Order: sequence, then C-alpha cells, then structure tokens
Amino acid sequence: MILHAWRVVNNLLPTNHWLFCHNLRINVDCPWGCGQEETVNHMLGDCNFWTSPPIGWLKINFDGSVWENFKAGLGCVVHTHLGEPLAARGVKSRSCSVDMTKFRSATEGLALAKIFFNKAAGIILEGDSSTACDMLQRILSGAFSGNAEAYFAKLLAEAPRVVISLIDRDANTVANSIAKLACDTYFEWERGMPQSHEFFHLVHHDIAL
Repeated sequence: MILHAWRVVNNLLPTNHWLFCHNLRINVDCPWGCGQEETVNHMLGDCNFWTSPPIGWLKINFDGSVWENFKAGLGCVVHTHLGEPLAARGVKSRSCSVDMTKFRSATEGLALAKIFFNKAAGIILEGDSSTACDMLQRILSGAFSGNAEAYFAKLLAEAPRVVISLIDRDANTVANSIAKLACDTYFEWERGMPQSHEFFHLVHHDIAL
C-alpha cells in the first residue's frame, strides 16, 4: 500500500495517459467510457462513472436527502478497491439545506470508515454536490470554522491521504437510496452482518468492475 501511494503521488500509476507517454498504448481514453483522458487525477476523482478506487484505497460515497415535510436523511457507503461494500450507514437528521445535509453525510461517511484508517493507503470521498465537495476541499486545505467543520477536520487529521471527488448523481445511487431510507430511521451495516437480498443489490448497484 505504501508503494502504491508513492506511485500515486509521483504520477507513476500505469494509467492510459502514462502508458501512451511511454509508447505502450495508443488510446488515452478512460476505459469506463466516460469520454475523457485517463490520468491519475481522472482515475482518483474526475471520472463521471462509479469506479473502484486504486489498490489499497477505500471509496466513501455520500449523499443527503431533504423532504418537504422537514424530514432529512444522511447516507454513506464504504467500498474496497475490489468494489466490495465494507460498511453503510443511514442517519435520520434534522432538516437543513441540501448542501449542508450532504456535507454532514460526508462527515458520517468518514466517521464510519475510521475503523479502517490503519489499513487504507488512502480514501476517496465522493459525492454529487459541487457545493459540498468545494466545502470539503476547503477544509482539506486547512480553512474551516464552526463545530461541524472542525469535527470533519479532526477526522481528516486521523485519516490517511484523502481525495475529494465530484461524481454525477446517476453514479451515486447507493448513497442516495440510503439517504432516502434514513429519512425515517437510523441503520448501520458492516461486512459480515446479515443483509437482505434487496440490501445486497442496493449496495452493489453503482459498481462497475
């Protein structure tokens, strides 16, 4: 995992762009068909298709749901580099702005993944709100205020390398569905716990392996 993180930092992952630059491939396009060039940054966060994270990394997808009747739910799911779900959490929440709900969902996701920090080379935190992702990126750069942002910054300090990723809403279905379910109840699941047939298909819905 340390070697893989070193390759990420030094732009030495064999992406299609890297292979092209070394005369080993003639096609630089992303293999998932999004129509963009596959670079390290694209692979780690810019691709509009849900893809598994690099080897040794975790991906946390998060989303929030706000209903007109003042119900709100926070949803998050953690996947391994094999696309396997490790954990999921849905939290019934007080109603607030959509973007703030999504930010709080990201915080729940990072807190949920905390027990895996010591085994992860890095974490991709992925959501479909540009405002929420900009807020997370600002905190990641060290600028934060208020208790909610301070708590997120504390989690970041304990985590391995974190990359913030903005993804299309259509590729964030699992977190969105969990958030909607959480508007009525709190639930949490970790790998090894029983899961219904419906829940199994839910947490695997976005995956493109």
